[in-house]
Amino acid sequence: MLDRYSLLDMRVEVAFELDESDVCLEVPWEKAGGTTRYLDLRSDPKAIQEIEPARRHRPLHNFLATVNSADSVFSTARCRVWLEPETGETSEFASEIDVFFALEDLNAERSHYDGLCQRLLELLAHESGQTVRAELRMRRCRFRATGGSGYCLALFLRARGETAGQAEIRWGLGLAHVQQALLFVSRTVRQRLARAG
Repeated sequence: MLDRYSLLDMRVEVAFELDESDVCLEVPWEKAGGTTRYLDLRSDPKAIQEIEPARRHRPLHNFLATVNSADSVFSTARCRVWLEPETGETSEFASEIDVFFALEDLNAERSHYDGLCQRLLELLAHESGQTVRAELRMRRCRFRATGGSGYCLALFLRARGETAGQAEIRWGLGLAHVQQALLFVSRTVRQRLARAG
């Protein structure tokens, strides 16, 4: 099921991919052959140097470092970036980053992810222009260390430009805004947990 929002000219979409046939992330994960694997950037921040896209794209490096920091209640599981083939007069630079709560208890309940999606929609609505599009996809997730299951959020960000370089710059700016929105949500979650505790 897909809900579309056009808020202040920024296109933000939320999808719920929760059927058994939909993608289900496993954390930690490892690609066949062990060439690529999950890196816990919260416990080992220097491991970010092992992520090739983060070495090539500074905005992604900054996003991963910040979202996995002590200031955040989130962790990341996977990331990738790509340049779409040019269509007509535009280029599109895109990324996918999987995010879940570092506080394991929060991952088991869908309501936490519903709230996260809603809050991100509100925060990202203040951006202008139709050159950047965010897609928030709630997915099922299995946490192998605890044997539990729950949810995660796949964040897709796409930016268009007249050239590949312009699209990448717009993507970097958009990613910085998503990063700030996640930090804002982190503060809110910490305050709520402190009041409840």
